[in-house]
Amino acid sequence: MDESADKGLILIGEGSIIPKLSDVGRIIVSGYDTDLPIDDVETALRNHFSCCGIITNICIPFVSFGDETLRRRGYIYFLGEGAVDKALKLNGIDVGGWNVSVKAYPFPKNANNEVVIEVEGFDTSLHEILIKSALISHFSSYGKLKDVIFFDGKAAAYLYGKDVADKVTELNGSNMGGRILDVRVISKPRITLFHRYLRCGGPRQRRESDSSTTDAAIPKSSLIVEDKSSKKKKKKRKLSDVSFKLSLRRRRRDNKVKG
Repeated sequence: MDESADKGLILIGEGSIIPKLSDVGRIIVSGYDTDLPIDDVETALRNHFSCCGIITNICIPFVSFGDETLRRRGYIYFLGEGAVDKALKLNGIDVGGWNVSVKAYPFPKNANNEVVIEVEGFDTSLHEILIKSALISHFSSYGKLKDVIFFDGKAAAYLYGKDVADKVTELNGSNMGGRILDVRVISKPRITLFHRYLRCGGPRQRRESDSSTTDAAIPKSSLIVEDKSSKKKKKKRKLSDVSFKLSLRRRRRDNKVKG
């Protein structure tokens, strides 16, 4: 990966990349023949937009399950600052017999206001209730800490606050009760590098299952050398399990509010 693409990325676990909002982008494309084979459309789009940045996902949804007719709109996700602006300049250009139409597909304005973090370094001899209370107080200047869970001497939680996704790592190395905290980002749920539509192209197009809260993660094999050691695989799997538990807890909390 070149230096510009690597700017601002956060590596977590062993196999994921968490980008800053300014480093990712997405567009909506149309104009292709919906009866064309999906591989032909994907290849044409990849070749056409590869100069804009690193393409992390091309999603061309099917009309319905079992029907290989394509929907009229597809989605392309990029990694690289300014990729969307470059892609918009390619609007209306011929792509092998059809003219591609390009529209920006910006992330929500509050995309930076939610982050999943992992914390360690606190006094594990204390009761979890006391640790949770201390963490909530410690992070209060950045936002509201919710759905805290504990595992292997660490804590993981959602943190909500204005632009907290970019700011929270400022607390890495901070002092809480005489202990130095290690604060890491697990995921940024609202900043994704993959489209969430369940029927995007064929099986090889679909995102590998990594729990609902790690949508921001891009498979390591696409960008960096994969380490197949069992220890690192176990760590990645554990992070995925933590994300799943956090997601499940948040859903339960949201359902109670709706009820």
